[in-house]
Amino acid sequence: MDTKKLIELGFTEAEAQIYYAVLKLKTCTVKQISKESGFHRTNIYDILEQLKEKGIITYFQEGKVAKYSPSDPNTLYELLREKKELLDTIFPNLKSLYANSAEEVKVEIAKGTEGMKSAWRDMIREKKSIYGFGVKGQLREKLPVFADQWLRDAKHNKIKYYGIYTKRGNNPSYYTEIRYVSEELSGPVAIFIYGDKVNINIWEPSLVAITIKSRLVATMYKKHFDLLWKIAKP
Repeated sequence: MDTKKLIELGFTEAEAQIYYAVLKLKTCTVKQISKESGFHRTNIYDILEQLKEKGIITYFQEGKVAKYSPSDPNTLYELLREKKELLDTIFPNLKSLYANSAEEVKVEIAKGTEGMKSAWRDMIREKKSIYGFGVKGQLREKLPVFADQWLRDAKHNKIKYYGIYTKRGNNPSYYTEIRYVSEELSGPVAIFIYGDKVNINIWEPSLVAITIKSRLVATMYKKHFDLLWKIAKP
């Protein structure tokens, strides 16, 4: 028998060889299976348990000796049918996730003072929680009047704002929680994640805001934020 076909059906190589040995021997002990398959007895027990769970071999006790027999091979058809039914139940969700992962990535680049303001206004419009890192109060430094207006609007819309700052003693007037990391991580770039968008602020040598709309990209950046958040200090 070609065990490769069983492997193509989802068996591991060990499962295929042990199952074939039990089929050939009909009723057998672990010692006999070991001799037939070439597997060491200590490695066979776990594999036999896996085959029992699949329902394709049976087990009984004869005195003090455990013996194994193959089930009717039609059980394999039942096993595959059950897997197909399971796949049918989750298939719509898999398709939906795939469609989301294949979404078009949209990128907008805005330059100058007005471009930066426009990118920050988008965070207010979305009304989603904001997660920022690489922050050191750049908005309040470069655009102080607009920064006050923005913080006022964020508070009014009850937008949660979590920031990882590289500079202490420069807290905004409104925030949900702030933590700090070493100033060694400070630079001219700050990143903000909100919903399925990422706002990358470049503050030097000129103002540039890059807004990326992509659930996958936003998720990736949020993971970076979460890692930093764990090591950042209050």
